Amino acid sequence: MLLRALQPIPRPRARRAHAGPRGRRLPEDAVDLSGVATPDLERLRAVVASRRLGFPLSRLALQGEGLEPLAGEAAALNALGREGTLVLLDTLLVERRGRARRPELVWTGPETRWSGARDTAVVLADLFHKATSTVLVAGFAFDHAAEVLRPLHEALKRGVGGRLYASASVASAFLREHWPFGPPFPECHGFSPEKGVFASLHAKCVVVDARWVFVTSANFTDRGQTRNIEVGVLMEDTHLAAVLESQFSTGEWFSRVA
Repeated sequence: MLLRALQPIPRPRARRAHAGPRGRRLPEDAVDLSGVATPDLERLRAVVASRRLGFPLSRLALQGEGLEPLAGEAAALNALGREGTLVLLDTLLVERRGRARRPELVWTGPETRWSGARDTAVVLADLFHKATSTVLVAGFAFDHAAEVLRPLHEALKRGVGGRLYASASVASAFLREHWPFGPPFPECHGFSPEKGVFASLHAKCVVVDARWVFVTSANFTDRGQTRNIEVGVLMEDTHLAAVLESQFSTGEWFSRVA
C-alpha cells in the first residue's frame, strides 16, 4: 500500500503522474520522503542501484546501512519495487539539487510523530560515517560518550583526519578519560583564556569534509544525544564550513595538547 506524500513531488499538471528521469512516470501516490535528508536519499539510491540492498527491503537491512530515518518506509518502498524506488529517488534528488540548500532541524527529546526534525544521535553518527577526509569536533563535555564517539574512531581508522577542540582541562584528559578505543587518535586542542579571564569553550559543533556543518546545543554525552531536549541545525555549506574551521584553527587561544 502506497502512502500519499505530505509534501508531494511537484507535478507538471493536475491528475497526471509525475514525469521522472528519462520520461518514466511516477504514481501520484508515493511514499513520503519529504523529511528525509538528501545524504540519506543519496545513500539509499546507491545501495539500491548497486543491489547491495535486496528487495523486499526490511527495517533491519535499512538500519544496518545507517538509514534509520527510512526504516519506517520499508513497506511503501517495497510497493514501488526496485525500479520504482530508483525513479522516485532520482526525481526527488533532481528536484532538491535544483533548489537552494536548506538547513535541517536536528532535535533530541520528545517530539510529535510527524516531526520534520532529525535525531541528534543519528545525525552525528551519519556525519562520522560519511566523512572521507576531515572531521572537526568542538565540545564542552564528553562524559559517558563511548558509543557517541565510536563512529568517529571508525572514521579515523579509515584514514580520516580528526581534530578535537575543548577547554584545556578537558582536552588534556580527553584521550585518557573519554577515548577507550586506542589508536588512531584525534588531535586534541585546548582552549586557554587570558590570565584572569574566567571562560570555557562552550560551543558544540562538527565540521565534516569542509562541507557539512552541524551546530547544536547538545553535549557529546549520552544525555545530550538521547535524553535531554536539545536543538541544532545541520547545513551543507562549504563557505560556512571554511569560516567555522578557521575560527578554531587560526585562533591563538588554542594550543595542541595531545
